[in-house]
Amino acid sequence: MSTNKKLLSLIVGMLAVVSIASAVIFTYNFKAYSIKMAKEKAISIAQNVRDGLTSHMINGTMDKRENYLSKIKKHQNVEDFHLLRSDTVIKQYGKGYQDENILSNLEKKVLSSKQIQTELVETYSKVLLKVSIPYIATSNDKPNCMHCHTAKEGDVLGALSMDIDISDIRSENILILFKIFLAVLIITIISLYIIRRFIKPYTRLFSDLEKSIALAYKGDFSYKIETKLKNEGSNVANQLNELIEIYKFKKTIELDENKNEIYNRLIHILHVKFKIDSFILFEINNVKKQRVVLYNCTKDKNNIDDNPGVCRTFRTNTDIYSSEFDNICLNCNQDAKFYMCFNFIIDDEYSLVLHIQAPSEEKLDYIKKDIPIIKNYLDMAKPVIESKILLNMLKDTTLKDPMTTLYNRRFLDELIQSNISSRVKEGAMHSLLMIDIDLFKQVNDTYGHDVGDEVIKRLASIMKNSVRDSDMPVRYGGEEFIILLMNSTEEKTYEIAKKINEDFAKEEFSSDIEIFKKTVSIGIANYPIDAKTLIKSIKCADEALYVAKKTGRNKIIKYENKEI
Repeated sequence: MSTNKKLLSLIVGMLAVVSIASAVIFTYNFKAYSIKMAKEKAISIAQNVRDGLTSHMINGTMDKRENYLSKIKKHQNVEDFHLLRSDTVIKQYGKGYQDENILSNLEKKVLSSKQIQTELVETYSKVLLKVSIPYIATSNDKPNCMHCHTAKEGDVLGALSMDIDISDIRSENILILFKIFLAVLIITIISLYIIRRFIKPYTRLFSDLEKSIALAYKGDFSYKIETKLKNEGSNVANQLNELIEIYKFKKTIELDENKNEIYNRLIHILHVKFKIDSFILFEINNVKKQRVVLYNCTKDKNNIDDNPGVCRTFRTNTDIYSSEFDNICLNCNQDAKFYMCFNFIIDDEYSLVLHIQAPSEEKLDYIKKDIPIIKNYLDMAKPVIESKILLNMLKDTTLKDPMTTLYNRRFLDELIQSNISSRVKEGAMHSLLMIDIDLFKQVNDTYGHDVGDEVIKRLASIMKNSVRDSDMPVRYGGEEFIILLMNSTEEKTYEIAKKINEDFAKEEFSSDIEIFKKTVSIGIANYPIDAKTLIKSIKCADEALYVAKKTGRNKIIKYENKEI
């Protein structure tokens, strides 16, 4: 059963219980009060009759009492009126009228107990209250009963019985019960309206929260809470929806390949979700003291210093708002009058800085309210980015040669398996340089392995300084190297090969024996021109290298035995 139905059943049940209890209590009290009033009325009538009969007795007109009693009965609305004598009075004055000698059980109780007796008789059409009141002989009243009666003090002289119709009491009870029922019905309708109008949105929100959390426990974050509430309930729904969105973001980026994919998702969220049109996202390397622009959609495309020390928010690790102080950050472009900056530390090595610009202070304040949510996204991304960095570092240790810090043969094998052709533009060409140090074995045999290692390191350094960041120099094994030149041309490939060949030939190496120089031979192949796969292109470059070494060494040979 839903929370709304439970609450509705509870309210209706409580109203029903309260109504029934109220009706029972009121009916009982009203009936008891009505009977009490009827008794008081009967006692008052009895006292009047007693006083009237006493006057008749004193005046010697007791034979006229029937007329008097009839008038009492008529004017007092008494259903039945019965006067009876006790045995003491019968002995003194006789039995009187015939009906004055007929005793009911109620009257017998009155004569024996000397107490007022009542009995309620209810039929379908009528409710009668039978009341029987005793007359007690006393010498302390006026007139003195003992002047006329031979009875003793406290004897019962007789009784007055009457039947009072109190059917109107039952009618009143029924009417009041109807009114109570009507009031309960109206209250129930009002309560249902209140539940529907004011309480139902809260109960529905509670049910949605329960459903959303239950699905979230199962890993399903697709359920979105919707509410018409405009107060705290709306805030709760929005906050939970936001948390679900943030967690979905976290689950998504956990499967991303690297930190750059995560950065791209953050950029997309800033644009699409938060409607931020102008911002710069920086990555700062705290160790190398370098600041790199990951994304820039502002008008300031140039003259961005790569020194992180000029960034106030990075240097102070505080949030910067242009509204706090005029020209608060001296290094921000002066065209951006309204801006905010945040430094977000990923680990000891990396930080992110988000610089947001706005066309007006109102727009900046509008963005400002979303900053806590943006920081939540960054908080969720932090451990994932950190793990990607660590994984990348671990991968680098397995894919790089520790002595030269160049990629190793395992990296080349993974590159081949990843089908590099799918990562470049259609029609682009890659070039392969297969490089080998001429007569390297003689270096180890003549000067020792330490000198040989220095020769290899020097060549690796020349190779790294000769190629672009997008190119991939690889230590293929021993003194053999491969360089993959991405999207290159034949002219550029030859230029790089020649530079490596000439720069290495100029290097001088010291040993305990002498100072010497070495040369390299280089084979060139173009992919996919010379071969349709990368691995076959490597073999083509190796064949070109073989030709270079066989034909005299210290040469650059292009595949197909074409000497350059």
